[in-house]
Amino acid sequence: MQLSIRDLTFAYPGGEPVFEHLNLNLDTGWRLGVIGRNGRGKTTLLRLMMGRMPFEGAID
Repeated sequence: MQLSIRDLTFAYPGGEPVFEHLNLNLDTGWRLGVIGRNGRGKTTLLRLMMGRMPFEGAID
């Protein structure tokens, strides 16, 4: 299974963009770790990947 994120842009209403034009491709068997401080978008990225929030761009 391949993960492809193309031109992902997302901002909470009235806020600054959390992601702007994010691109990422992961092939089968690859692993990705997402680390960062609190409030930097880690959980938001997972929610976007699961289709739980509207965004611009494409996730396949």
